[in-house]
Amino acid sequence: MEDEVKDDKHKDATLASLSNLKNFNANSKLKQATFAFIASQLLTKSEKSHIDKIFRAMDLNGDGKLSKDEIKQGYETHFGKAMGDEEVDEMFAKVDTDGSGLIEYSEFVVATMNEKDILSNNKLQTAFKMFDKDGGGSISTDEIKQVLSFSQNLEPSVVDAIIKQVDANGDGEISFDEFAEMMLKEAA
Repeated sequence: MEDEVKDDKHKDATLASLSNLKNFNANSKLKQATFAFIASQLLTKSEKSHIDKIFRAMDLNGDGKLSKDEIKQGYETHFGKAMGDEEVDEMFAKVDTDGSGLIEYSEFVVATMNEKDILSNNKLQTAFKMFDKDGGGSISTDEIKQVLSFSQNLEPSVVDAIIKQVDANGDGEISFDEFAEMMLKEAA
């Protein structure tokens, strides 16, 4: 009986993770970078373990990357229904942030995390502090450049656009409240 309950919980969690993957949408570079930081630094061991099991089950050839075919097979296995090519293409457009044509493990982790769990105030505060290098209580243009330059070579105009997108009061910096609002806002 206890094993059945564990299996049901695992199955429910797997379905929730796959649903998160299908519906993932980090609509800004700053949001993507924040999700990546939270995924790599702030997930609990059990959260990582569960996501790892799902990934390995879907990674049929064991190369550490998911192809469109592997995603389709994984959905069919776990949901019992097929995903259309258009649905898969839409998912890849949102999840495959490096444009490789495959979903790498790190992209999968970011996309399958339960947003409500990862966007707790504590994790948002920690992520905000990662951007707020000088501890001044806001994120400047230079701080965004510093953090985002490790993963992407961003043009100054892109950094300015990120600031404008999130900077509600127009002071040229991102406060914690503006940061939290951006992270908690549903993708349009």
